[in-house]
Amino acid sequence: MRRWSLVLVCVITLSLACARSANAQTEQDFAIWAALFFTAQVYADSPSPIFWLDVHARRGDVGTVHILRPGAGFAFAPWGSLWVGYAWVPSWIDATGERRDEQRVWEQLILDYTSSSGLYFQSRSRFEQRFLKGASGTAHRFRELIRLNYRPRKRVPVGIALWDEVFVGIQGATWAKQGFDQNRVFLGLAVYAFEKLFRVEVGYLNVYLSRQQDRLDHVLSVNFFVSFKGRQYTR
Repeated sequence: MRRWSLVLVCVITLSLACARSANAQTEQDFAIWAALFFTAQVYADSPSPIFWLDVHARRGDVGTVHILRPGAGFAFAPWGSLWVGYAWVPSWIDATGERRDEQRVWEQLILDYTSSSGLYFQSRSRFEQRFLKGASGTAHRFRELIRLNYRPRKRVPVGIALWDEVFVGIQGATWAKQGFDQNRVFLGLAVYAFEKLFRVEVGYLNVYLSRQQDRLDHVLSVNFFVSFKGRQYTR
């Protein structure tokens, strides 16, 4: 696991270096983000069909954003799964009262690793095809999330959650950012007190957006994770 820890540290160091190099006139914003992530695996072991749904509500100084993102996939191994899905992303801009509707098609690969020492590593690679109402063309974007959770012992109800996600725009519609788009770094507590039902992660999320005028969002992030596995598969 040391190599995965080193990878995550390097990614976060590089991300923070990019943020520090931003223009001194970077806009600052405070926001609250809440999310629910639900996954259901038909069989307890793999291979198995698997289903996904995440729902988000985000409130900041600029406006409000909601996300509804269902998907379906296939767990081909205990450590890996492939997915495809759809996302609806409506947002409301306070200054104008305007509503902006974005729709996405997405595909992703998730790789997981859990060690006996209480470390959990995850890599999530996602491609998005984005469509904006009132604008022409399809915008393509790649997202890479690296997660590291640590829980010292099973009987300890609290652990540490750390992850970093990089967004890169690929050549496509002119309305979307090309190249490095944004970076998100999260550090917080993972609460396992209710783990038979769900896990809660609460903490600080730093969102750096590369724009004509760069923006830095300081986010209080609260996330609920619900996971279900069905019956044992009989071969």
